[in-house]
Amino acid sequence: MTVSKRGFLRTCLAFAIALAAPMVMPAGHAAAQDSVGARTAAALPERGEFFLGLFNGGERDGFMRLGWIKGDDGVLLYDRTMMPSTQVYETLAFNLAPDLQFETVHLEFHRGTSYMNLDLEFADGRATGNRVVLRLEDVEVQPVDVEIPEGTLPRPVAFLMPLVLPETDGSETAFRWYGPLGNAFADVTITARPGGMIETPAGSFDTTRYEIRGGTPDNDVYVTRGEERRVVRIDVIGQDMQFLAVPEADAGS
Repeated sequence: MTVSKRGFLRTCLAFAIALAAPMVMPAGHAAAQDSVGARTAAALPERGEFFLGLFNGGERDGFMRLGWIKGDDGVLLYDRTMMPSTQVYETLAFNLAPDLQFETVHLEFHRGTSYMNLDLEFADGRATGNRVVLRLEDVEVQPVDVEIPEGTLPRPVAFLMPLVLPETDGSETAFRWYGPLGNAFADVTITARPGGMIETPAGSFDTTRYEIRGGTPDNDVYVTRGEERRVVRIDVIGQDMQFLAVPEADAGS
């Protein structure tokens, strides 16, 4: 079965920390330090990336490259995804605060002969900017001004969390994500389940399966067990589409 363009678009819809003297920390700052985003960022290595082959109906049809780089002032989160059969290519970069809260977003999305450019800045609980759609015959500028509730995280963070969440069956984490491509919000949960041994083009792996539920579409993320975890498979629920680990030689393709 071949996934439709609309189905793939839903899939894409998949990114100030003071004096040393003792002080009483304001309640809001303390909450930020103990947020899901702050705990995730603290547990992640200084940088990392996973490259997965995109398989559509069992046939290789593109890739996903998702990674992050932690710096003194925050985190750079990036995503590159391509699906040649639908002439789709997405490049996405988030500049995030140390607790993975939004600062800026730059997104480029190509489909066929059309191209979209999205630039957003985040301040005072709002995302503002422009979505520019360039077609062969015209250019459309769509202003963006949307409220971003406190604690909202970028959608791609959901695929990084399984690298650091508990492996215990039934353990659950909840948060809200925002996907700038579709300007969409979702309240999601990530629940750990046994993944068992799985087969990929890169080999066999003993895994924990993390169920991401509440978004569109839902996903299952399979991560190797133990230390130095690795994402080796992502299933798109309700579609005949998977992202699978491939041999290292393919990662540069």
